Amino acid sequence: MGKLMSTREKLQYALTFITDLISLGCSVFLSLLIFDRVLHLVPDFVHMDKIHFYGMLLLAFVITFLGFDQTENIIRRKWMAELKIVVLFNVIMLAAFTALLVLTKAAMADSRYLILSIFISNMVVMLLLHQYLKQHLNRSKVMHNLATLVGVVTTTDRVEALLRELGRDWTKSVRGIALLDGGKDRVGTKIHGIPVKVAGLDFVDWVRHDSLDEVYINIPYDTGTSLLPYLAELESMGVTIHLNVPLIEKLHDKENQAEAAWYPHPAKSIEECGDWSLITLKATQRSFSDTILKRCMDIAGSLVGLVISVPIIAITAIPLKLESSGPLFFKQKRVGLNGRVFNIYKLRSMYADAEKRKQELVSKNEMNGLMFKMTEDPRITKVGKFIRKTSIDELPQFYNVLKGEMSLVGTRPPTLDEYNQYESHHKRRLSMKPGITGMWQVSGRSNIEDFEDVVKLDVAYIDNWSIWLDIKILLKTVLVVFGHVGAK
Repeated sequence: MGKLMSTREKLQYALTFITDLISLGCSVFLSLLIFDRVLHLVPDFVHMDKIHFYGMLLLAFVITFLGFDQTENIIRRKWMAELKIVVLFNVIMLAAFTALLVLTKAAMADSRYLILSIFISNMVVMLLLHQYLKQHLNRSKVMHNLATLVGVVTTTDRVEALLRELGRDWTKSVRGIALLDGGKDRVGTKIHGIPVKVAGLDFVDWVRHDSLDEVYINIPYDTGTSLLPYLAELESMGVTIHLNVPLIEKLHDKENQAEAAWYPHPAKSIEECGDWSLITLKATQRSFSDTILKRCMDIAGSLVGLVISVPIIAITAIPLKLESSGPLFFKQKRVGLNGRVFNIYKLRSMYADAEKRKQELVSKNEMNGLMFKMTEDPRITKVGKFIRKTSIDELPQFYNVLKGEMSLVGTRPPTLDEYNQYESHHKRRLSMKPGITGMWQVSGRSNIEDFEDVVKLDVAYIDNWSIWLDIKILLKTVLVVFGHVGAK
């Protein structure tokens, strides 16, 4: 099993590439300064010979970097391990560079002092810059904002060591701890500045309702049988799970399957965290290039959408404001990727007191489950019915997409009330960013009356996601909107 690299780890990979390239540039500058300008040991070469020399050096660097094992997290490398890697990297790069110079019969291949100086200098500079990069990644507020939100489930004798290891990794932001062997008096206390959220085996409810991307489970056990129901429930939420080994074999045993059998097995990988070997279960697996492509499509689509939306909103605003008092835009707390709360924006289609009147209409809900739907909702204005039918009320959400809180295509973001009633497997529909449109919207949403069917459609989208599927849904959405199908 290969290690699955997250977006943040790919960013770290790119930063390491840039750092090493800067290191090489500095080493070349220092070597030229000493052996050419000061000691005058480098013969005069024509301009094309110099271009050839530095071109081969750059090529040797790229070949070595791409071929070198970069899977180990640079943050977790100790000083001696870093020194060994830096030396090995430069030895391999020197060999590749020498071979390129010989094969291409480079005129500057005789500049032995310069060549050796570049690589010796690069060992020192690269080692220093790697240490600086580690400190920057751990201290940078910008990088901290990109960190995944982590929950820790462990025991008293293991918690401090685990927190120290996670604290050295900028890609992890620990939000809370569940102590399986702790008493209720431990709840609310802090360990290394991290609050103890739960004591005992009640950690599943905490994971379900907190904003968490990953859960680290590190506990002593013999068989792990007692934890199987909890692991199956965590897996059904769609969060990434890291656990100390041998539970993985039992988790997917046919006799211990979760009730929701339509969930596929997650991708698995093994990673090292201190002295422990952990297995990572990832519900969805997407390549870095696909993630970038989807985000680029979101940015381009949202910019075009906002430009188109401005005149439409301006025209709609006049009758909307004339019919009922209240703000033009409606802002509401919604739950997005893995439980993150954000403000969703819509054109107001209801009267100003709609939220207060919702409780009076709960008994008339036409949807089975956690969503509210009513065909003749008295809270909707006449103009509101029109903009809902034409989906004009959704146009301000292009701003949410531009901010990165939503995507053009995704799953419907639930309200806080709906989210607080979620069962574990419902959370899995939040393992991708919510979208303006999605599988549910183009599958006859007005004819779907069971929330579990909505969840199945959302999970089917997540499990089968591709850029082409997004494009297909966007095209279907245009047909649905102009055909007035499925929106009430």
